[in-house]
Amino acid sequence: MQQLAEEKQCLSCHAREDDTPRAPGFTSIAAKYSGGEMRGYLIEIVMMGGEKHWGSATMPEPHERAEVSEEEAEQLVDWILGKHQE
Repeated sequence: MQQLAEEKQCLSCHAREDDTPRAPGFTSIAAKYSGGEMRGYLIEIVMMGGEKHWGSATMPEPHERAEVSEEEAEQLVDWILGKHQE
């Protein structure tokens, strides 16, 4: 999944830990959404981008970054949410 995250430019703003100033780290995302009930919401955010889902951090719109299919978004979200259990 690390390779997919790199290919889709996720790591340009996010990191596994919380050492990236542009966006929350994957561990923080996993902790905030650890219940799993927000999985569909997170998939939509990964695919569509947008703002106001994490403070002032804005995720680039699809035309500003690599395209992410629904299947890829599901894989990435499951990988990120799995960080809460590590």
